[in-house]
Amino acid sequence: MADDADAPTDKRPNGQRPTSQRPTSQRQAFLARLSAVETIVAAAIALIAIAGLMLIGKGFYMKATASFLQSTSI
Repeated sequence: MADDADAPTDKRPNGQRPTSQRPTSQRQAFLARLSAVETIVAAAIALIAIAGLMLIGKGFYMKATASFLQSTSI
C-alpha cells in the first residue's frame, strides 16, 4: 500500500484556502471589477433600459387617460 504522505492535497501553508474557495465576503463588488470604460457602458445600458421603461409607463398612462376621457364624455 502506498504512503499517503506524498499525495497532493488542497491545503496550503498557514491554513490558507485555495483561491477558488474564497468566502463570498471577500468578493469584490460588480462595478469594482470593471474597467472605467466597461463601467460607463454598463451605466449607459442601464439608463437606456430605465428610459425604455419610462416610455412604456407613459404609453400606459396616455392610454388610460384617453380611455377615461372617452368614457366620461357625453
